Amino acid sequence: MFDTNKFLKGTSGEVFLNTEKLIEINKINIKMTGQFEEFAPTGDYNTHHVYTGYDGEGTLEGARINTGVDAEIIENWQKGVSPIFTIYASLTNPNTNKTERYMVTGVQFTEVTPADWESKTLVKRSMPFTFTGIKVMDKME
Repeated sequence: MFDTNKFLKGTSGEVFLNTEKLIEINKINIKMTGQFEEFAPTGDYNTHHVYTGYDGEGTLEGARINTGVDAEIIENWQKGVSPIFTIYASLTNPNTNKTERYMVTGVQFTEVTPADWESKTLVKRSMPFTFTGIKVMDKME
């Protein structure tokens, strides 16, 4: 039977940066892209793809309520250092009480926009990042 209560909705998601809950975030994207090298052995007309690793990247989006993370990144970049963070992301289905949780490690933000606003408009931010590790802490089944 088709049960609409099983559909996931982003409203019940949470995002933490290190240990701080980011209440202003309303969208998160975490993406792993596989890296493959083409291999064409003799006697085989097919091109094979050999997995060689992955790239991790993503984006946090939402309203801007402070400049704490921006200031930390700006100050460190000007010293030649890129601060490294951990992101914890979870999504719960309130109808089934099932939750998926991810821990993303080695997070480095790749862009900072200190000022981007206009009159009579909610100030928003987009924070693209790369990462080196991801762990599935809980999964929905």
